[in-house]
Formats: sequence, structure tokens, C-alpha cells
Amino acid sequence: MPRIKILNTTEKNDFESPPVFNSVERRRFFALPQMLNEAMENLKSPTNKVCFVVTAGYFKARHRFFARQFHPTDIAYVARQIGIQTDDVDTSVYDKASYLRHQRIILNYFGFTLFDTAARVFAKHEILIMLRVQFRPKIILLDTMQLLTRKEISLPSYNVLAALIVEAINEHQHGLNKIIETSLNKVQQDMLDALLEKATGSGSDDKWRYQITLLKKASQSTRP
Repeated sequence: MPRIKILNTTEKNDFESPPVFNSVERRRFFALPQMLNEAMENLKSPTNKVCFVVTAGYFKARHRFFARQFHPTDIAYVARQIGIQTDDVDTSVYDKASYLRHQRIILNYFGFTLFDTAARVFAKHEILIMLRVQFRPKIILLDTMQLLTRKEISLPSYNVLAALIVEAINEHQHGLNKIIETSLNKVQQDMLDALLEKATGSGSDDKWRYQITLLKKASQSTRP
């Protein structure tokens, strides 16, 4: 099955980008509890301190990490709040090792775990259940995010979730095909195949139509 488009470009960009806070939300999400504040104070460089606070705020809001993406307005706000000059903060030197170490501290505080192999197995199982009742891919994506959050699992990227949904759809489709193959005999299969052969239509605009479309004619009657 080809890769499906679950979210449009705007929705995908919003999902993959850090949240955009207003002034009230900045005060709410960047106010660190005592434990995280102590962890921040133990960091040495101004850049690490500010990026740690912003990363924690983003996780608090969205339950996921954003690969060292930061809004400049958030960096400036947090720097002012903890008494650091904005010019002393350079997000380009915020290295991956520090970022991963900060992730572990943040996850530990909020009681979350990373999206690992076990989480992937859990998510795919839940997706297959939703497919059986014919949920649309976008609904499946949103419901999977809610399930992972309730299980206190940090959300992965859009591409990871989309690939998991496509994989589950392919597996589900394969299962349906196997049911058809094992449940229908050769005569029944040939009869179904015949419905997809073209036949001469009855109207001027339907000279050639598939047999299956000729099985039912819409009634134009206005009677109850």
C-alpha cells in the first residue's frame, strides 16, 4: 500500500514544531517545579540552563520533544526569568549529549518513558483494533496519541506514527485477503471477478460499465 497522507502540510508542520505560547502560557509552562529548578541550577552553561527550561516547558505542554527546536521568543523569555543575558545563550552549541541527558531528567520527573520497542508493539496493537472498526487514519493518529499519553509514553515524530499506521493497515488488509482466499471456493471467486468485467450499459452515457454497477438502479419515485 502506498504511503497515505494522514495530516495535511500545515497540520504536519504544527505537529512537528514546538508549541506557540502566548504570554499567559509562557508563565504557566516555563514555571519549573522545585525538582526541575534544582536540576537547572546544577547546569553550568547559560545555554544549557535556558534550553533545559524551554525543553521542559515544551514537554509539559505536548508530551514530546522537538529535536532541539526553540522559538527565539521562548529563549528570550526564559533567559530573563532566570537572570541570564540573552546574548549569552547560543542554541547552536546545545549539543545532542546534553539534550539527551536533559530528556532523561524531564521524563523521570513527569513519570514518562521514551517511545521504545515495547511502546511500538503496544501502539500497533491498539491501531489494529481501531482498524477493525474502520476508523479513519486521522482519527487513528489522534487516538493513538491520546493512548500513549495516558500510558505516560512520550510521543514520537509524525513520521514514526504515520509509518506505524500504514504498516498496520497493510497487515490488516493482508489478513482480510487471507480470509477471502480461504473462505471462497473457485466458483465464488470467479463470480465476484465477473462483477468487475465491463458490460454494455443501458443509457447513452454509460455505454460500457462494470457489471457490479448494473446490479442496482436508483429509484426516482417520489412516493413514500
